[in-house]
Amino acid sequence: MDKHNVLDFIPFGRENAIPMSELAKRLNKDPRTARKLVFHARINGSVICSTCSGNKSDGYFRPVSAEDVLPYIRLQKSRISSAKAALKAAESFANDVEKE
Repeated sequence: MDKHNVLDFIPFGRENAIPMSELAKRLNKDPRTARKLVFHARINGSVICSTCSGNKSDGYFRPVSAEDVLPYIRLQKSRISSAKAALKAAESFANDVEKE
């Protein structure tokens, strides 16, 4: 696989967040592959936070404090809640169609 771990390219601290485009370039990968590498690192236990406020400073970083990681936790919990709410209508539809 790759000779470098994705963590080698993700800095510590929110103020040092690296944008996806820059991370992909440093990994010598396309953004989709870089996102997959981040995902796999996360599911294997690495704590990698991200910001998505629409600012130039958005990107990936490794937390150094609870202050760094708590906004990421809130964001992810909010996304999970939104996804669950969106699925309710689809599940209801599927159940109704199956009953016909």
